[in-house]
Amino acid sequence: MNPSKYLAQQSRLSLTLWGLVLAGLVGIVDYLTGPELSFSIFYLIPIYLVAWQVGRQMGILLSITSAAMWLTADLLTGYPYSHPLIPYWNAVVRLGLFTIVTLALSALRKSHDRQEELGQFIVHDLRSPLANVMTGLQVLQEDADETVEPLQEDMIEMCLVSCNRMLTLINSLLDLAQLESGKMPLQLSEVSAQDLVRSSLDQVKVWAARNQVPLKSRVDSRVQTVYGDPVAIVRVLVNLLSNAIKFSKPGSIVTIGVEPSRADMAAFSVTDQGPGIPKEWAGKVFDKFTQIEARKVGGAVGSGLGLTFCRLAVEAQGGRIWLESETGSGTTVTFTLPATRPPENDSTQGSHCEALW
Repeated sequence: MNPSKYLAQQSRLSLTLWGLVLAGLVGIVDYLTGPELSFSIFYLIPIYLVAWQVGRQMGILLSITSAAMWLTADLLTGYPYSHPLIPYWNAVVRLGLFTIVTLALSALRKSHDRQEELGQFIVHDLRSPLANVMTGLQVLQEDADETVEPLQEDMIEMCLVSCNRMLTLINSLLDLAQLESGKMPLQLSEVSAQDLVRSSLDQVKVWAARNQVPLKSRVDSRVQTVYGDPVAIVRVLVNLLSNAIKFSKPGSIVTIGVEPSRADMAAFSVTDQGPGIPKEWAGKVFDKFTQIEARKVGGAVGSGLGLTFCRLAVEAQGGRIWLESETGSGTTVTFTLPATRPPENDSTQGSHCEALW
């Protein structure tokens, strides 16, 4: 489990107790090693844990405890200071340092939380006007008659596709914090792998046709169902397909495939014939804001937050995701999910259902 996710799931009391235990262990080691070895920096570990995760008051309490531990270790070692008040003076200085660190960390955490809340509030409010725009476009599409020119119909369809992509991004932004903290509710069930592929292709086929990028699906018959959240899985596939279409030249094919990975897993893959991703960025595309960092050095990889959402959503469902790419040779993104046991077949090799979209 991700350490930050694990800490976020712990109660304030348990984190405070862990901080006190760590401070006590550091104090014991400080006493056993004597004055020759300095352990001052290690007291900051429990202080950071409590100040960041719990708050200012508990952080100050732990700062006092850590300073007292340090003073006790000094007094018990019996080191011959030139003046008997020196250990107490040192303890006051250490307490001041610990308090400053605690106040800085707690203030930084408050600022961080406020920025996240503001971002979530703004993004959440974007959904209402976007929903109104989509409703208007859908009404225009349904009321279209013979007087509407084909170009106008195409423009309405393109606007709807763009609105759906914007809605996907907004939902990804809203869900990202929940996924990182492990608090996003997932509706896990057995769902048809073929239905997942078909649904994801339906959402991107208009954009693919406009970019003249054929879509091909390849579903191994041995994979009948997967166990996961169908909405989250489709969103992951749509994100991956959108990236593949975005970086594909007209006429090149984007392929989505499903096949067994292990006895209890199924592997989804999206392959394009685009320019590929440089090796120095291949390991970073699932991190936050990779696209922004890549643009600073002239690259164009990642999707800002889309691939980060994909990684977190897949991991939350018990799978993993990775990328294989070479410059000039296209890119394949693969992720695995738990699957039900495939039906027994006399043939050792499963047949495939292929479709061209």
